[in-house]
Amino acid sequence: MKKRITLIALLVLCATTLFAQTVSVMFTGREAQNHYLPMNRVVVSNLTKGWQETLMWPDTVLVMTTTGIGDVETQNFSSLQLSQNNPNPFDGTTYVNLNVVKQGNVELVLTDIAGHIIGANNYPSLQPGIHSLCVTLSSSGLYFLTARQNGRTASVKMVNRGNGGEDVIMYVCDVETQNFASLQKSNACKGVTDNPFDPGDQMEYVGFSTLCGMEEESMHVIQTQDASQTILLSFDISQGSADAQPCPNTPIVTDYEGNTYNTVQIGNQCWMKENLRTTHYADGTSIPAGSVDDWSNTDPYYYEYDDRSGVPQTVQGYLYNWPAAIHGICPTNWHLPSYVEWMQLANYVSSQSAYVCGNDSNHIAKALASKSSWYTSGASCAVGTDQETNNATGFSAVPAGYGNNSSFQFSGRNAYFWSSSELSNLSTWYRNLSYGEATLNRNYASKSNAFSVRCLRD
Repeated sequence: MKKRITLIALLVLCATTLFAQTVSVMFTGREAQNHYLPMNRVVVSNLTKGWQETLMWPDTVLVMTTTGIGDVETQNFSSLQLSQNNPNPFDGTTYVNLNVVKQGNVELVLTDIAGHIIGANNYPSLQPGIHSLCVTLSSSGLYFLTARQNGRTASVKMVNRGNGGEDVIMYVCDVETQNFASLQKSNACKGVTDNPFDPGDQMEYVGFSTLCGMEEESMHVIQTQDASQTILLSFDISQGSADAQPCPNTPIVTDYEGNTYNTVQIGNQCWMKENLRTTHYADGTSIPAGSVDDWSNTDPYYYEYDDRSGVPQTVQGYLYNWPAAIHGICPTNWHLPSYVEWMQLANYVSSQSAYVCGNDSNHIAKALASKSSWYTSGASCAVGTDQETNNATGFSAVPAGYGNNSSFQFSGRNAYFWSSSELSNLSTWYRNLSYGEATLNRNYASKSNAFSVRCLRD
């Protein structure tokens, strides 16, 4: 049976001036049921003027400038300003333009309706001009974004209806120069085209995404473009969903020692279905065996013990401190997943109704946890509650616990997994599941801790 997948292209009006309009085109992938789908690239063609632009991942934004005066909006550039976010209301992600008149420090603060600070960023030396910001929120509700500079403030009210994965204010690009007339390319801008665009031009949009190891092309959408809008690009995929199945062409993977691991396809990612249990790096170098007295932020160790919840060593794997985990520990063509790649997994699982417990998109822990060996819990949607309903994704996380402060802790209760993303010289981001909780948690810990390792295919 064919599965229809759609790609949403969200066009956001970034800024207008008295002389020209700038339009920021931001693309995000979605399945037919509004589920997230990562893209490899998007091809945008202006059929009227005969040009084409290709956005390669991770670039997802294309900024176009009109060649003449169209329907413009006169703005007051005499003071610090925030435009109304677009879209509003929004489903987890929205965009705001910040107008800076004088160079200097600008503070951005995001608060909820009760006045609690949800997120904050400080930009020490923003240049005069219009700056594009992306705001993501994990919970629905009423929020306020406030900008402060030299005693001046500007604020907008935003209504969120969905889950954007985390609470973050992100800088997108410097849209215009000080005279508000011409675009400038910078490292921050995802994509700025010098090609001309006018409202009424005939445009063509084509998206490309990989599913089950094969790149698929969307149906072509050709239409007259005269305003910002949402564009649906539909994919006709003949093969069904591969979730919870072995990865196509890679059902197993073997490490240097000859240990074999089953794999599992989850969305666009291919994961090991089991915890790593090697004592060698991929290049054959031995990893030192640690003891409860060996805890280092710099020297690599692996740890092994057999009394964790009765889970066999071949299932629970070994525990590694971060210096061991980051140093080429995964088999060739596999790697330790980054913070962003863990977030991609979380966002995908959250987007699938079959993986969500209790109609709360944050409640995805059961879909990732194994069906046994967890402490029992009576909490709604917790990993330890009705364990036979766990593991819809096939990820099969087991509660191996962790090592810290000369001891091993929380076996049977929690599963901890390293990421490759450092927070500082001493700490690193990780993900964990707990028997009494319903969420896939993220936090950071000292590199001397010993956690499980799951590898992700390159």
